[in-house]
Amino acid sequence: MQQKLLKPWNDTLARWLLLLGIVDHRKNKVYEDIYKELEEIAMKDETLRNAFQDWEALSASQKEWLAYEGRLKRVLDEESARIDAEIREKEGRKEEIVESTILFLKVKFPEHFMGAIAEKMKSIENLESLKKLQKELAQAETWAEVEKLMGM
Repeated sequence: MQQKLLKPWNDTLARWLLLLGIVDHRKNKVYEDIYKELEEIAMKDETLRNAFQDWEALSASQKEWLAYEGRLKRVLDEESARIDAEIREKEGRKEEIVESTILFLKVKFPEHFMGAIAEKMKSIENLESLKKLQKELAQAETWAEVEKLMGM
């Protein structure tokens, strides 16, 4: 009788069956040979690698888990602070562009109210689009051109 062997390198189902069988809770035993082979396969199989990482996280002691959570929180806080700084910087640049453009237009067209133009400019999210509009407004010769550029 020929014995069928699992071939985890070629068979995804075999990988998962072996993963489930690595630990024998009745004997309190971890099959190191299976673990090492699956660990090697996990280097090429992202799903299996993620499963190993999640398994390690779930298997950690409370002390290890708290240390992990602390590191994760620090990384997430740093990323959040970086993103907030980028947003503040972008908003600052955006505000500078709007203010300088409005100041320029007030000098060029003193008889016109700039409130609606300022509001429309502030509503533009894309910084490059705002810079382009600033250049176009600076080149406007008449108030009608300004209104046309602003879609008024």
